[in-house]
Amino acid sequence: MTTENKPIETDEIDLIEVVKKIWAGRKIVYKSMAMCFVLGLIVALGSPKEYKAEVTLLVETSNNSGGMSGLLQQFGGLAGINMSGSSSPDALQPDLYPDVIKSTPFLMEVMQQKVTETKYDSTLTVSQYLSNHIKSSLLSKIIGIVMDYTIGLPGKIIGAIRGKPKEDSPLLAKNKTHPLKLTQKQSSLINSLAGRIKAKNGESDNTLIISVEMQDPLVAAQLTDSVVTSLTKYITEYRTHKAKNDLKFVANSHAEAEAKYKRAQEALAYYSDQNKNVILASARSQEQRLQAEYNLAFGVYNTLSQQLEQSKFKVQQETPVFKVINPAMVPLRKSKPSTSLILMGMLFLGGFVGVGIIFGKTLYKNLNTSKLF
Repeated sequence: MTTENKPIETDEIDLIEVVKKIWAGRKIVYKSMAMCFVLGLIVALGSPKEYKAEVTLLVETSNNSGGMSGLLQQFGGLAGINMSGSSSPDALQPDLYPDVIKSTPFLMEVMQQKVTETKYDSTLTVSQYLSNHIKSSLLSKIIGIVMDYTIGLPGKIIGAIRGKPKEDSPLLAKNKTHPLKLTQKQSSLINSLAGRIKAKNGESDNTLIISVEMQDPLVAAQLTDSVVTSLTKYITEYRTHKAKNDLKFVANSHAEAEAKYKRAQEALAYYSDQNKNVILASARSQEQRLQAEYNLAFGVYNTLSQQLEQSKFKVQQETPVFKVINPAMVPLRKSKPSTSLILMGMLFLGGFVGVGIIFGKTLYKNLNTSKLF
């Protein structure tokens, strides 16, 4: 029994000793927590306010050919039109929409959208707003200054020797050449915008939640709407691209067939009027030839008319449906910084540092007393 109780008593004694050491050095813990509290207060007050706007979308993922077939029945069941055949599965599913929003071409298009700032009531592009109206936090400024004059100092010296580079325009022109080439400033603006836009799939199927954080509440709501508009346009163009190309080809062919049909019709009518009472075999042969040309032109024109209607229905069928469940609203409360969370975290950090100092001093004393020389 004695041997079994000894380790337990030793552990209890060690735990009591730890508590006694912390209590004896509580002033160090208090000072550390007070310093961290003041530092956290400075960080919280020096950080610019951020506002978050959010929108929830309901996205159609599958084509409903049954509705189109029923609609065709109302048009008299156009012959030769079969809408029951389903196209190949769509490669761009809703779970890939967040990747689309984070893509560089998409963000470049969003950069060109217009927003109205609340403070100065000025209308400017998103690129201009990010360049001129975004404030950095006090902590970021301090870290930036330290980095500039430590790691970035050689670059500053080289830049001073080479001379001041030409400033990049904050406007991002639509560059459709490949590969895409961006300046350093444009790349930093895109990264900044990408960090402020969040997109995730909702809890229910076919829902997408898009949120934007900005330092101006009105800009946050406007930019959220712009992202939704650009995404709707992008997905619609992707899904209807082939159907629209087919429609354009069929429409051009239909116009040509209509012109040929009308020419054949006019030629047959004119010849019939001119040879109404003629019974010659050559005249009848010519009339039969014109009649055959008319029948052929009418057959092609009739077939292409049906295909034209089918192509129009196909475009409508492929067009996705986006329904805004929860629209973007101008936020009334800030989302960042959370002063209480920062202060609680800094107090915890101060306590941890204080305890570390206490045991560090104890360890340092033990090392000094245990030296042989």
